Amino acid sequence: MFTVYCPSSVNITPSVGSPFKVGDVLTCVSDGYPEPSYTWTDSNGVVVSTASTITLSEGPFSLTCTATGNLTTPCNASSSVSGNANGKIPQLVNV
Repeated sequence: MFTVYCPSSVNITPSVGSPFKVGDVLTCVSDGYPEPSYTWTDSNGVVVSTASTITLSEGPFSLTCTATGNLTTPCNASSSVSGNANGKIPQLVNV
């Protein structure tokens, strides 16, 4: 017997309230089984990624991650995060 669970929740890490920096990676995780597909959209509903992770660019952002079940009856759950990615990724300098 093959058990299927529709995504009922989506978590984005790091959590809201964390200070975001340029280059930070947001990860979307769901409780769906088998592993659902992921879609990141911006505040205009434009798809910006179809991976479970996304790397932040400089500036304000408002993103929604949607996890969609992959079998027979489509089902999904989503979560959103917004903030402002500041600063530069530190560079190693050899002296």
